[in-house]
Amino acid sequence: MFLFSKRNRIIKKAVAKTIAAFADRTPKIYQHFFYGAFDIAPQHLVVWYLFESETEMETAKSSGYCDELEKATIRNLINLGYPQEAIGTHNISFTTKEDIDNKTNGDYHLYFQ
Repeated sequence: MFLFSKRNRIIKKAVAKTIAAFADRTPKIYQHFFYGAFDIAPQHLVVWYLFESETEMETAKSSGYCDELEKATIRNLINLGYPQEAIGTHNISFTTKEDIDNKTNGDYHLYFQ
């Protein structure tokens, strides 16, 4: 049986809580995930929120929606026990399915390396 680390569980819960809090907002978050060497050094966490199109992401950025997502994610991480000194807006990123498709023909691995 594969067990996830405590930090992994904190991140999953924090991101799920953030997604749930913004479920009724538009534009919709198309996909989300996280990665990093956060068990070795917690500041290496990266959380990604993807919108479907560039137009949607521009709308989200210009309306302050991306800023709200960043703040909520950070707040949820800290409230669930992630080290506060290791987290900030540099850990939260945004992109689009459209950009991934255009730049790497939909290859997520290539896009995010």
